[in-house]
Amino acid sequence: MNQALWGNPSNGATLDTITVLLAGGIPRLQAWYNLLAADARFRVSMQASEAADLANKLITNPDVLLLDASIFNGPQPLIDALTRYHGSAYVLLPLEAGQDTATTIGSLASVNGVYKSDINLGTMLGEIYAAATAKRGARANGGAETIWTPGAGGGGGQPSGLRLIAVWNQAGGVGKTTVSTNLAYEAARRGLPTLLIGLGAPDDMPLVLGLKPEPNITNWRANPTADGLKTALQKVDTLDVLAGFPDVLSEAQAMNTPLDDPTSVPKLVLTAAYMGYAVIILDAPPTAMASSAISAANTLVLVGRPSLEGVMRSVEAYRTVVERLAGEHHIPQSGVYVVLNRMGGRMGVDEWHKAASALLGRAFPPIIAQIPDDGRVGEAQDNRRMPLNVVDDFSRGLKPLADALFSANNGSRPAVAETQKPKRDKSFEVFGVKVKL
Repeated sequence: MNQALWGNPSNGATLDTITVLLAGGIPRLQAWYNLLAADARFRVSMQASEAADLANKLITNPDVLLLDASIFNGPQPLIDALTRYHGSAYVLLPLEAGQDTATTIGSLASVNGVYKSDINLGTMLGEIYAAATAKRGARANGGAETIWTPGAGGGGGQPSGLRLIAVWNQAGGVGKTTVSTNLAYEAARRGLPTLLIGLGAPDDMPLVLGLKPEPNITNWRANPTADGLKTALQKVDTLDVLAGFPDVLSEAQAMNTPLDDPTSVPKLVLTAAYMGYAVIILDAPPTAMASSAISAANTLVLVGRPSLEGVMRSVEAYRTVVERLAGEHHIPQSGVYVVLNRMGGRMGVDEWHKAASALLGRAFPPIIAQIPDDGRVGEAQDNRRMPLNVVDDFSRGLKPLADALFSANNGSRPAVAETQKPKRDKSFEVFGVKVKL
């Protein structure tokens, strides 16, 4: 039997539920699962009964790994697997394992506990939950005072508490590149070491930024190291930029790359984190490439258009992250920020949010920022200028998002951005759901 999969993905878990990967012999997995299934704080996302199966599933980076190490043929494969994992691991070693092995395993950054006889899981759930939420909070923390811990002498910082932001929607043409480029520029302008990564194919981000199409992400993929990344970067003032794919063929190759491959997007983000960046922003395309960006992120900026089709696309994008990709990323519910771009004469923010909530069947995340439709934004980009610097209305529209993500005092956020009251009663249908305003 290659794998054992239990768990109920529709058990009411939210993005703030702690995800758990269980690995070991089937009887032990069943016992562990029974304990965790009774605790609403946890969701068993996957289980594995063989080392090879575990290696494939660790790329989803669950919050917690409960591991019976007897499925490994010796300590070195176990050490290799735990070194690639970045959550909270609790490891049950075989009885014959020596003290040196236990000490080595316990010294790994991902390991919170090493045990020899058994793991008394029933008495440890509170401790496991606290450790996992603390580590998740560190990843998702976006306060400017805490998202970056510089190294000694101003060198590279520690890759914890970073803002790893995927800017995305399933629809094209909503303004993701405009938002991601200006948001990254604003983070750099606020003094945060920032890297902007394009993932389009062909990527038009260097065009609007006045950069060259090369070097780009394919140069880094040819040399997936910190030195390779440094040579692939371009600059816009203090902002570092890695241009995206030059064509769809190079993008297709990247799409087929496993998430634990050295040339994958998560490995790119990890490399950049260890280089000392405080903010890493991924301009995610409306293609399958976006799943790699989401798996590497702890924050999602969802850019939508103020229209009925914008409602539908945004709700489906949100469902993709919350439901279809649940357990495959570290984006908590509080880490989803909705932006309405090109606000004008179509839907107001109140009616858009109400329609999105009706279509979703529950409260949609609040709209943190609304950016007006202003032709000067496109004119600025055509002239290779940052709209943030030359279009005041655009700058004001983007500011609430930047403040929420990058300000030290960002613990509170409005339920909905400053709203536009409807001037008259209005009702319409969204796929059979009647919405009255």
